[in-house]
Amino acid sequence: MAIKRYLHNIFKHHLVSIRQWAKDKPFWGCLLKILLRGRTKEFQQYVARYIPAPTVGEIKCVTRNLTVSTLGTLNAKKIIMYLERDSGSGGFCAEWVYWLNRLSFSDKMGFKHCINWTDSQFYKESELENNNIFEYFFEQPANISVEDAVESQNVIFDYNTIDYGYYDFFAPGRNDDYIITDQDIISFAEIQKKYIRLNEHLKNEISMDIVNLINGKKTLAVHARGADANVPYNNHPIPVKVEGYIENARREMDTIQAEKIFLATDDNNILKRFIEEFGDNLLYYQDVERSNGLRMSCYGENSRPLHHYKLGKEIIRDVYTMATCQGLVCSASYVSYMVQIVKKSMDCDFEIVYCIKTELRKKGLNLTDPKAIRSIEKIWNQELENKL
Repeated sequence: MAIKRYLHNIFKHHLVSIRQWAKDKPFWGCLLKILLRGRTKEFQQYVARYIPAPTVGEIKCVTRNLTVSTLGTLNAKKIIMYLERDSGSGGFCAEWVYWLNRLSFSDKMGFKHCINWTDSQFYKESELENNNIFEYFFEQPANISVEDAVESQNVIFDYNTIDYGYYDFFAPGRNDDYIITDQDIISFAEIQKKYIRLNEHLKNEISMDIVNLINGKKTLAVHARGADANVPYNNHPIPVKVEGYIENARREMDTIQAEKIFLATDDNNILKRFIEEFGDNLLYYQDVERSNGLRMSCYGENSRPLHHYKLGKEIIRDVYTMATCQGLVCSASYVSYMVQIVKKSMDCDFEIVYCIKTELRKKGLNLTDPKAIRSIEKIWNQELENKL
């Protein structure tokens, strides 16, 4: 059995590379799917009934066996892909990368996307009347409201399946999680630039915060993951020690001759160490919710008004602030991915990007397992009690 598992792991590792190679080669991609799925009854039935529709009404497109529903009479000359999303306990930037995956598919197919982020353990704000978390922060990608989308003539309900393009582009939560390439960054930057826009109020607020903090100084950004990154999650990067961040930050600060370091972290203990090391040369936002232990910084209620909204705003502000800097030191995380994507979407490049590489855990807690989540939440609840 041990040999079988070993061979299986090797096969899985190489399969990710094969899929990456085949994704832009339709013939070989088709053969690969046949080899992997050919014995599956559902796949055989899918192939047997597959008939690409050349048009939807008067609109030329290939629907790839996607079901097009008529919900009303609006937007008769558009095909709308409607995403209704409950992100559960997912992090904000992982969700952001997920939107870019879905928008990349819509862009390729000529669809107009509408995003309705209906629920999140961390970012749903009961104090706001709007039930769409996405619209707390962003404009709709195609300027189509949820109300209009669900009254439209040609609507495709979005799903995370191969037919709906989920495997056409990098996405979080799959077997190839955390294996993002430079080309993924470039491709997503084009989609970010084309479709993702902060609402005007938040854009102005964040711009002012960045001006007041950075004040025109040449700055190295450091994103340092702590807190719950130290929980042994399966298939997640082993966390970098704070000394590793400090050592690399000091070196890259000298490399680009930066005047300041901007630190974005979810961990108060990391912040304290950076203050000790860099003193007045360290920049950071003082109003951020951070953890003193293993607790995910956005877990649990907080007495401050609009707490859940502010958690999302703080992450977005960190991303745009880091993207304003001239260099980046980070580890593998969705926050650091989004920083690089946003920077590239501004038609800019960092002078230096140093990503501290660590192995992915091969064993650990599975975040899709409710028992594992409950055991983690017991730790977090205890820390919240101690904090109070």
